[in-house]
Amino acid sequence: MSDNNRLKAFLDSLSFRDLTIAIELAITGYILFFYIGEIVAALPAERQDAGWASMLLLKVIATSIVISIAGQLLLSFVSDGDMDKPMDEREKQVAFSGCQQAYWVLQAGVCIAIFQYSAEAHGWPSSVQLDLPFLPLHILVVAFLMAELIGYGTQLVKSRIGA
Repeated sequence: MSDNNRLKAFLDSLSFRDLTIAIELAITGYILFFYIGEIVAALPAERQDAGWASMLLLKVIATSIVISIAGQLLLSFVSDGDMDKPMDEREKQVAFSGCQQAYWVLQAGVCIAIFQYSAEAHGWPSSVQLDLPFLPLHILVVAFLMAELIGYGTQLVKSRIGA
């Protein structure tokens, strides 16, 4: 079976809610890839600039909003009313389990960022010594995006295995 046929068969096997989750997972993965790629590709002088960090955050937020809105509009056109249907008990349980895992990842990221900020502010030797200014901010953004990825991924897996 060719890759195109496998992809088509996989997409045909997804329910509309699973397809929505898969699209959100792909969008979030792209945004995380874009964010990390921009940080890695930046020159050291750019990373030092608070304006550059602000513009990067603005790009990430704007990209996220535009792609998410476009995806939701596209889904609303092809949904045949599936978007308006309320979730059943199984779908609610799957959504809850995804949120539960995402909250743990987000909490860990926030704690790490707070510790990193405190360590940098007090000059503790235990802080991570990277040549990356605004590290606590980057940790928070990555933690948020990773939490979203974990949440969507968990929902998709649990939905597919019937948990």
